[in-house]
Amino acid sequence: MREASMIEHEIQRYTTVAVVLHWVMVLLVVAMLCLGLTMTEMSRENPVRSELFMLHKSLGLSTLLVVVARLAWRLGHKPPPLPEQLPLWQRRLAAWNHGLLYLVLFAQPLTGYLSSSFSGYKTRFWGMPLPHWGWKAPDLNELFTTYHEMGYITLLVLIGLHVFGALWHAHRHREMRIMQRMLLGRRGR
Repeated sequence: MREASMIEHEIQRYTTVAVVLHWVMVLLVVAMLCLGLTMTEMSRENPVRSELFMLHKSLGLSTLLVVVARLAWRLGHKPPPLPEQLPLWQRRLAAWNHGLLYLVLFAQPLTGYLSSSFSGYKTRFWGMPLPHWGWKAPDLNELFTTYHEMGYITLLVLIGLHVFGALWHAHRHREMRIMQRMLLGRRGR
């Protein structure tokens, strides 16, 4: 009976703008993670490596812009509430995970930019040179690189929790609507 009553209610969805920004962010993050793993495994002599670094930096700064856009949109558009049938600890875990995801997705491009600023190499955003705030300082470059790598690991854990939570709820058919809130397409039944 409880299962049927939950499905009967219309799905409260995120706005179309929020959904599009979410999936753009997913694509950017997947691309950056793949590039990051590929470029760091290449030898420094490989000429493709520097091109991948430039692409990674441009995607990272694009991610920062999308995160800022998502936060700005979210300030004016309250997200749909999680079903009250969910235990309080699940709703709190979801809220904490979302908050930490935003924080790390905001910090990652900044630590990458700062690392680059102290590497001695200038940063370009899709070919456009950006202000060079730093100077060649190997210790500071290493510090911000370490923060960037720690952020990468943290991001993987948070994404893993986020995806696991969505799939776990989708697997439990009575809560399929949680995942449908962030899908493009038709409104719920």
